[in-house]
Amino acid sequence: MRKKYERLREQYPEYISKIQLYKICSISPRSATYLLDHGIIPAIDTGKQTWRYRIALDDVITYLYKREQSGSMIPPGSVSSRYKRLNNPRKSFSALVTPGQENEIAEYFAYIYADFPDVLTVTDIMEMTGLVKNTVLRMLRAGYIKSIANDPKYLVPKPYLLEFVTTLRFIEAKSSSEEFKRILGGYEIWKAAKS
Repeated sequence: MRKKYERLREQYPEYISKIQLYKICSISPRSATYLLDHGIIPAIDTGKQTWRYRIALDDVITYLYKREQSGSMIPPGSVSSRYKRLNNPRKSFSALVTPGQENEIAEYFAYIYADFPDVLTVTDIMEMTGLVKNTVLRMLRAGYIKSIANDPKYLVPKPYLLEFVTTLRFIEAKSSSEEFKRILGGYEIWKAAKS
């Protein structure tokens, strides 16, 4: 049964990042963080802003095999129930941010997306903000999100995105996507933990 995961060795290097981990395992970034923080998947924490975790592909394959044998190793509710308990009807960051605290959003994004590359694609921005592709492209075309390239594809340095998330245009942006709700819920939990 383990053999079916051996093909991963042809697609990935000996050590992978957290982004690669949650893509390989088809889990959310928060679930990946839980697995790493609780030692379910061993990792070397470099403490760096980018490529923070060095995760051995062998350990990921072992995890996938064990998960297939015994099911998820993340206790029910440990990752998602907090968001459900919030029963949060909010649709934008404006209900959570008081004037003068806009930079906290950038701090939150820098923390939870520390493993993302220094230069982002449209797909990265969608994943980080929870905004749909058409909205992201509209913001890029209008220059609300600054980029260093737009042909053939947009490339956005991470500091430009961190600057964008502190603007009213993002703070008041609304989306009904589950990813956007998850990011809102995560910000509320992060903010409460800080205070």
